[in-house]
Amino acid sequence: MVLSNQTKKKTVKRHTYEKICESNHLYCDYIKPSPKRPKRLKSRRKGSFIARLCFILILSLYGYYVCPYLYNEYLRPVFLNRFLNRNIKINIKDYTYPTRRYLHNSFLLDRYLIVSGNNDSKEIRKIQMTGEMTPLKNQLEEMFKKYPNLEPSVFVWEYSTGSGLEINADKQIPSASIIKIPILFKLIRLIDDSSKTSKPINLSDKMTYTEEFKTEGSGNLQKTKTDVDYTIDYLANIMISESDNSATNMILYKIGGIDGFNRFTRNTGLNNTSMTNWLPDIEGQNKTSAREISNILYNIDNPNFISTKYKNIIKEYLGNTKNTHLLKEKLPSDVMALHKTGNIGKMLGDSGIIYTENSKKYIVTIMVQRPHNNQTARTLIQDASLLIYNYINSMK
Repeated sequence: MVLSNQTKKKTVKRHTYEKICESNHLYCDYIKPSPKRPKRLKSRRKGSFIARLCFILILSLYGYYVCPYLYNEYLRPVFLNRFLNRNIKINIKDYTYPTRRYLHNSFLLDRYLIVSGNNDSKEIRKIQMTGEMTPLKNQLEEMFKKYPNLEPSVFVWEYSTGSGLEINADKQIPSASIIKIPILFKLIRLIDDSSKTSKPINLSDKMTYTEEFKTEGSGNLQKTKTDVDYTIDYLANIMISESDNSATNMILYKIGGIDGFNRFTRNTGLNNTSMTNWLPDIEGQNKTSAREISNILYNIDNPNFISTKYKNIIKEYLGNTKNTHLLKEKLPSDVMALHKTGNIGKMLGDSGIIYTENSKKYIVTIMVQRPHNNQTARTLIQDASLLIYNYINSMK
């Protein structure tokens, strides 16, 4: 009989086992190895299946809920967006100062700011007219009829007699760069008031010109490099003399921004003068009136509003105005004028203090609302200024 290989292996194994028992004088009987327990195997397989099922379920939930969140909140903004939009600068202040959008008192070039302010409680003195220059007013009104498309606002007041005239003087109109006159007064008031505190502000103090202050419109500061320090004195001077918008925004920031300026005008009784936009205000949202700008200029000589120490500084700034093509254009060349012009598409104007040849002194503000960039407004201001000058210069 021929045995299979498997049978041969079992027979050899049994004989070997019996020989071992005989050599040790033991009774041995071959015991077959117990069969595997199928029930236990089934339970293990069942447990392994459940574990795998739970793992797959957890992995699926992780992939469905957690992975998209991590991708959208971390991977994409931190890594992918930084790579794909590497030319876009991230404003870290949005993350380091998350409350800045609702805890601020000013705003500059898409930047929320908390700036220092000063409460003004001194109301300006208002000009009191003792009489009206009726002949001059009639001549002006007759002249204005030649310009039906223009809307002039005029205020004139002469120092020695206290007489003057007004034409639409209380009408609130776009201020353009004439708004820089009250900005200058607010700056001087801030410097003067700070002299009584532990941290005084001086004209020699420096401010850093940054990209945030660079703006379009008039002035050459926008063409220079940033991260340069300038004194407040220099910035205030070019704000008036060159009508520099970038310098004006720096001064405006120093006085508390738009909110600080509007507090100043409210507390000093300038109810028609306010700011909405940082410069340049192309839309004409910043407002004033001919009377209020004239009242501001009148208070140069009010020692309770502007100290004598700073009065001459303001006059120096206003006397350096380079644009002489409005109020001064047709006046004698040696006439002194302390003034500031304003020019945007919808308004052209000039306001100042004029000293005549016969030692007369008067305040004049002419602001003309016009069709966009209508150049006849320039002619109106020049002719009206000459008419006013000749009338007052001939007064006894």
